[in-house]
Amino acid sequence: MKTIRRILFAVLVLASAAVAAERTEQNEQVCDRNTAGQFKYYVLSLSWSPEFCRSHPGNKRNEPQCKQKREFIVHGLWPECGSGNPANCKGGGSADAIDKQKIYVFTPSDFLIRHEWDTHGTCSGLARSAYFELTGEIFSKLKFPRLSGAPKADKIEALFIENNAGLDADEIYLSCTEGGPKSSSKTLDEVRVCIDRESHEFTPCEDAKDTCQRLKKVSVTPAK
Repeated sequence: MKTIRRILFAVLVLASAAVAAERTEQNEQVCDRNTAGQFKYYVLSLSWSPEFCRSHPGNKRNEPQCKQKREFIVHGLWPECGSGNPANCKGGGSADAIDKQKIYVFTPSDFLIRHEWDTHGTCSGLARSAYFELTGEIFSKLKFPRLSGAPKADKIEALFIENNAGLDADEIYLSCTEGGPKSSSKTLDEVRVCIDRESHEFTPCEDAKDTCQRLKKVSVTPAK
């Protein structure tokens, strides 16, 4: 009798695992179809503003972040599938009124505010005001290290980990390949941190492409 029960239990476990795997695959497919609210976690993309202003000299007059000599600002809060991120989702939250003065604290760019909502915010399932409110809340919890010189990529990540309790090495990655008229593949462009969609705590990044790790040193454009 016990043998039969064990066999039945094993069958149930295998069946449950198969169903879970099927659901995961279905979720990935839904996510890849750019369906609002269907994603695994967020990526908070933090732009190192001095490098953006250096590599985009034509934007200095129009971008407040350059006039204000910012350091880290929010490029965007991106819903992430693990295999990629949905974009320009239909049927998402409403584009309700927002208070730009509050958003300028972490994203001082009208272009970015508009672009990030259209491209990524629509996939969050949140209303526009709630999406930017969440972005600001996550940004405000982070403690930013001072960056200078040409450290190794691991050193930059370690500084963030030291400054932010609970942040692990698999929850952060760097980007050194952003575009721009004077872009450099050896210069820090962005730091990206993965965030749980429910708890809004740090979470592992499933498909991180750290384009700075292959460099012996990462140049950091000085903050003025």
